[in-house]
Amino acid sequence: MVSDKTRDKIKKNALTLFANNGYDATSMEKIATGVGIKKSSLYAFITSKEALFWEIYEDLESQYHNYMEKSLAESESMLPTERLYYLFKQYLIGTRNEEPAARTFWIRVMFFPPVILKDRVLTRALKHEMGLGERYTKIIKDGIQQGLICKEPPEEILLSYYSLRQGLYSLMNVFMTDLTEEQKLDKIDKVWRNYWQGIKGRQC
Repeated sequence: MVSDKTRDKIKKNALTLFANNGYDATSMEKIATGVGIKKSSLYAFITSKEALFWEIYEDLESQYHNYMEKSLAESESMLPTERLYYLFKQYLIGTRNEEPAARTFWIRVMFFPPVILKDRVLTRALKHEMGLGERYTKIIKDGIQQGLICKEPPEEILLSYYSLRQGLYSLMNVFMTDLTEEQKLDKIDKVWRNYWQGIKGRQC
C-alpha cells in the first residue's frame, strides 16, 4: 500500500536524521522535506516527533532482543565458557551487521540521550538489559559450579564482561572503523583470550 510505503520512508528518513543530527536538531519539517511531503501531511502518518522516535526505538530494540534470544537459543548446548564467548562475539558481530544509521542511532541514544527523553530511555534500556543479564548470570554460575570459572561473585564477573563488551563495541565503532572485518574478528578473539585468562577456573 502507498500509505505503508510512505510510513516506512518516514521512519527510515527520521532514523537517519535522529542518528546524524540528534533528536533536538531533527524537526518535523526536516523529516517531511526528506520524505518529499508537506509537514502537514506528515501528521496523517505520525502524531508527533516523540511518537515517531519511540516507534523507531521500539523497532530497533525488538530486532536487538530477537537477535540475542536467537543467539542464546543457538548456544544452549555449549559449555558455559564457550557460551559466554559465543554470545560476546555474536553481540559484536551483530552490531557490525546493523545498517550504519541504526548503529549510529544506538550510540547517540545510549551515550547522549535527548534530555527530554533521557529518564525513559535509560529506564527502558536498563529493564531490558537486566532481563538478559539474568541469563548471563545463570551461565556464569553454571561455569563456577563446574569449576570452569573462578569463584568470584557472578555479578562482578558479569560487570567486567559488560565493560569489556561495551568498551570494545565503542572502540570498533569510533576508532577502528578503518579495519577490515577480518581484522575486527581477530581483535574480538584476542581481547576475549586476554579476558578469559582472568576468569577461567583457578584459585582467585
